[in-house]
Amino acid sequence: MDTLTGRDLSYASIDDVAKLIERKELSPVEVVDNTLARIDELEDTINAYIHLFTEEARAQAKAAETEIMSGAYRGALHGIPICIKDIYESGPTTCGSKSLVGYEAPEDCPSVANLKTAGAIVVGKTETYEFAYGFPTNSSHFKPTHNPWNLAHECGGSSSGTGGAVSSGMAYAGMGSCTGGSIRWPAFCTGIVGLKATYGRVSRRGVFPLSWTLDHTGPLARTVTDAAHMLQGCAGYDPLDPASANVPVPDFTSKIGRDIKGMKIGLIKELYEDNCDPKVKKPYDEALRVLEKLGAELIEVPGLTVRQMQAIEWPTLFSEASSIHIRNQRGPRVKDFNPHTWQFLQYGLLVSAGYYHNAQRARAQVRDSFLKSLTDKVDVLLTPTIGFPVPPILDESPGLNIVAGDFTVYTAIFNQTGLPAMQVPCGFDEDGLPVGFQFAGKPFDEETVCQVGYAYEQETRWIDMHPEM
Repeated sequence: MDTLTGRDLSYASIDDVAKLIERKELSPVEVVDNTLARIDELEDTINAYIHLFTEEARAQAKAAETEIMSGAYRGALHGIPICIKDIYESGPTTCGSKSLVGYEAPEDCPSVANLKTAGAIVVGKTETYEFAYGFPTNSSHFKPTHNPWNLAHECGGSSSGTGGAVSSGMAYAGMGSCTGGSIRWPAFCTGIVGLKATYGRVSRRGVFPLSWTLDHTGPLARTVTDAAHMLQGCAGYDPLDPASANVPVPDFTSKIGRDIKGMKIGLIKELYEDNCDPKVKKPYDEALRVLEKLGAELIEVPGLTVRQMQAIEWPTLFSEASSIHIRNQRGPRVKDFNPHTWQFLQYGLLVSAGYYHNAQRARAQVRDSFLKSLTDKVDVLLTPTIGFPVPPILDESPGLNIVAGDFTVYTAIFNQTGLPAMQVPCGFDEDGLPVGFQFAGKPFDEETVCQVGYAYEQETRWIDMHPEM
C-alpha cells in the first residue's frame, strides 16, 4: 500500500491505517497531525466539536509512536484519532447545554477509558443535541453541526457532531449514544456506519443518562470493520453499571468476510411499508435486490406499525427523561435550558403510571415476537433506518410537533427491545443526500450483524464515496 497523505489519509479506514502503523510505515504522529490539520481546515464550516484536545493528542501520538517502535503494539486502535460525544465524562463535559459550561469530569468514564487502553487517541468532544434530547437550531446555545454532504442540512441526532466529524474526515470514528436511534440516525444522515450493540454490551456509566431502560453507547465509523474495531475497544462488563451484562466479549470481526448465501433476512414491512418517503424507499428497495443477488432470502416477519411503536416509546422515553432531570427542572440552572428541551421535560411529567406500565407490557410482547422470529425464521431483521430524508437545519425547534407528527424513525424499536442493530449506507436520494438501512440480530450476536453489513458494503462500495469538502 502506498503511503497515505492529506485527504486520502483522512478518509482511509481504521483497518488500512492500522496495518500501516503496525508495519511502522506510518506514524501515529503523522496520523494525528493530519487529523488536526483537517479539523483546522473544516471545523468552522462543519461545527462538529465542542472541545478540542490538540496538545494532549499530539503528546499521546508521540507516546504511541514510542510504544509501537519498541514492539508494544496494542491493536487496531493504537494511534488512531477518534472523537467522543460530549455527554461522555472525559475532560470538559457540557452535554451540549449552557447549564453545564465549565464542568470538568473527574475521570474518564469506563467506555472512554477502555478505548484509551486500546490505544485510541481522543482529539475532541463532539456536538450533541442538548442532553441528547432537545433539537439543534440556529438559536441553540451550541450551534448545530452542518452536514458535510449539504451544509444547509443537519447531521441527525443526537450524536450529530460525531457523525459530522467522522463523515468529513475529522476523526476516524467516534462514540455516540442511542436512546431512540441517536447512533444510527446521524450515521444515516452522514452516510456512515452506526453500531448500537446489545443492551448491556457497553457500559453506560459516566454517560449522562436520558432513559434508565433505553440508553445504549456505541460507535460511529466509516466502515463496518472499523465499527467492529471500535466496539472491540469499548465493550466489556462493568459491575457498577446495573444494566451491564456479564458476558464474554467475542471477536466482533470473526464473521466479517463470510458470504451470506442462504441467510434469511426478515423484513418488518408493517413498520415502514406505508410511511416511508419515496426518496428513502427507492434506494432501500434497490438494496434489497443486492442482498438477494448475494444469495440471501428475504422473508416478511410479524412486526408493528409506527403508531404502535410510538405508543411504546413515547411514554417510556419522556417519563424516564423527566425523572432523570427532575432536580434540574427545579434548580437554579433551569433558565439555561433551551426551550425545546424544557418542553419535552414538561411533557414527560404528564405520563401516568398506568400508561407507562401498559407501554412496558407491550414492549415485552414485541421483544418476544422479534426473538421468536430470530430463533425460528430468520438470521437478522431489516428495515430502513429512517423514513424521511435528511432534514434541513431549522431556525427554531419544532417542539412537541415532532411527537404529534409522523416522526418515522424505525431505529427506536431496537432500543425498546435491546437487540443489536447496525446502520449501513445504501446510497443517496434524488437530492444527493445519504440514505441507509439497518440490520438487527439476536442478543449479543453483533458478529452476524457485522457479517451481513460487510457483505452488502463490499458489494456496493458506497464506503468509497465521501463528501467533497
